[in-house]
Amino acid sequence: MFEEPYRWMEAVSTRHNYVQEKLKMGQPVLAVPYNEGLLIFGFAPQPGKIYEIYDRIALGGVGHPADVEKLRMNLLDMAHLEGFNRSAQDVTSTRLLQFGIAPALKQNFEEIQRAPYIIRLLLVELTEQGKPNFFRMNYDGHWETFKNGTAIAGDEKVMDWLQREIQKQPFDSYSLDQALQKAAKLWDESRKIKSNDSEDEKNNELPETLKEAFDQWYLEGAVLTEKSMSKAIYRSLSEDEINRLKSSTG
Repeated sequence: MFEEPYRWMEAVSTRHNYVQEKLKMGQPVLAVPYNEGLLIFGFAPQPGKIYEIYDRIALGGVGHPADVEKLRMNLLDMAHLEGFNRSAQDVTSTRLLQFGIAPALKQNFEEIQRAPYIIRLLLVELTEQGKPNFFRMNYDGHWETFKNGTAIAGDEKVMDWLQREIQKQPFDSYSLDQALQKAAKLWDESRKIKSNDSEDEKNNELPETLKEAFDQWYLEGAVLTEKSMSKAIYRSLSEDEINRLKSSTG
């Protein structure tokens, strides 16, 4: 009887190791401010990393596609139910995280009979005052808030390195093209920051340069800005914007 808490702690520790190992190959998603709003983007072998959640809220995901999709749908349902029962102004990332998705993820992770979600999520929001907010959520329900941008990645060393480098850049003074170029450079450089046990990565034919990533993978990206030709706050990156970025990287 007295051994049960220790068995539970050991099981939770094993779940952490299991999920972290499964996530390790996940490619980074970056979110940064720029002088007219915020930018979120990432490269991946197949589409499915960047989504619109509500008028001023977008989502980036790393992990198992089925888990990312399930949580995306949960967030969509929460956002629209909140907007219907209250008002569109009451739909905020903080409420969705604090009262919705975070408790559900924590409960799922600590119930050792259930399979854990293999995900990391990045939520971004442009407030009514035009201020960008950035949130990062772990598979166990723990979430953090950032003012100047953030990133998620499968490898924690990569994620921590990206976070430090993002804070060094004055992204909020950049144009969209400048922010894209700087963020893409960080994405490229982050691929050199790997864990010691990266044998699996050596056996996979991953793009070695940013140019190869453009050729072999999909670039998904979106901006949230009030300075656009339409009423929509969220829009995907245009083909011209992606082509300019590709040209600037050589």
